[in-house]
Amino acid sequence: MSVQLFYRKLGENGAPLIIIHGLYGASDNWLTIAKQLQDKFRVYIVDQRNHGQSPHTEEMNYDVMADDIKQLMLDENLDTATIIGHSMGGKTAMTLALKYPELVDKLVVLDIAPKSYGNYSNYAKITNDHQNIIDALLSVKPDEYKSRSAVDKYLAPKITNTMVRSFLLKNITRNADGTLMWKLNIKVLAENLELIMAGFSDKNYKEFDFNKTVAFINGEKSPYILEEDLQLVRNLFPSAQTATIPNAGHWLHAEQPELFLKTLLYFID
Repeated sequence: MSVQLFYRKLGENGAPLIIIHGLYGASDNWLTIAKQLQDKFRVYIVDQRNHGQSPHTEEMNYDVMADDIKQLMLDENLDTATIIGHSMGGKTAMTLALKYPELVDKLVVLDIAPKSYGNYSNYAKITNDHQNIIDALLSVKPDEYKSRSAVDKYLAPKITNTMVRSFLLKNITRNADGTLMWKLNIKVLAENLELIMAGFSDKNYKEFDFNKTVAFINGEKSPYILEEDLQLVRNLFPSAQTATIPNAGHWLHAEQPELFLKTLLYFID
């Protein structure tokens, strides 16, 4: 069942464009990019369920997350939109395009393929990192700490990458009584991690309309999309074009913002 997502809207003119963040992310992560698009598009940046300011629910899979975007489009009277999704948000975007192709005008998928990133694949390293992250976050009770930096100090031995830790700590906020809390529904993310890592090979989706723009943009230094993944991409999205952002990893929009924006506009403008 769909939920009403929290979202921010920037821009009054132009075609609608919806940006969907990745795992542990939020609409805030895309504010800088959205501000640079608002002169040309009506930009919607969303918080997916169990993230940011959106509702917490027990259900967490790509079918319901795609339905959440569909509900937002209904609420905003959007017949179609350009859909951009990063990482987990890319899988939500792909699911929306395959389930409700009439809603998607153009599709841009950022640094993710429609395959499984589960333990049984050759992506164990990335998956294990996610399991490690989830376990570390579950072990923290933020209300026992006075500051975000104190939580950071606790997490440092468990999550050694400073950039990843800093990104995760953006999910800490204060309750009405001033105590710290997670915005993420970590328990549900932990319970559904296997579904979040899952691929589309077991779904009987029809291929997406050949005449519509589809772009897969990856980071040169990111291991998320490999050469052999492109066949699976084109099985579902036969018109898919690809681009690589040099000197960028998985967070390509944050690592190379100018080049990312230029590449994005090449496909959607």
